[in-house]
Amino acid sequence: MSEEPLNDSATDAPATEASIAEAYGEPGEADARLIELVGFLVQGIVAHPEEVEVEEYLDDVGIVYGVRVHPDDVGRVIGKEGRVAGALRQVVKAAATKANMHVMVEILTDDEPLESRPEE
Repeated sequence: MSEEPLNDSATDAPATEASIAEAYGEPGEADARLIELVGFLVQGIVAHPEEVEVEEYLDDVGIVYGVRVHPDDVGRVIGKEGRVAGALRQVVKAAATKANMHVMVEILTDDEPLESRPEE
């Protein structure tokens, strides 16, 4: 299977959700297994495993798995200097590579993104 770029380099047009979906295909068995892996790993880390949610969405870089946990568990999932989150991303990236996929893992919080906060 040949890889095709998401953008047409001649026009430098931004990738659309349709072009991303076309490039990465529809979710399949490998996708479901990766979501299950992310949920399993995060549930082993947190104090409230019943509140772990893994959301999948398409971004301009490809497939992104967003992990949402209880507010008290955000620090546990991120870890000191982001080491736990980095290790989680590394394990999921290795599993995705084995399935010939490219995915990213993000920790989602209910806080506003830094870009939209008013300047002080």
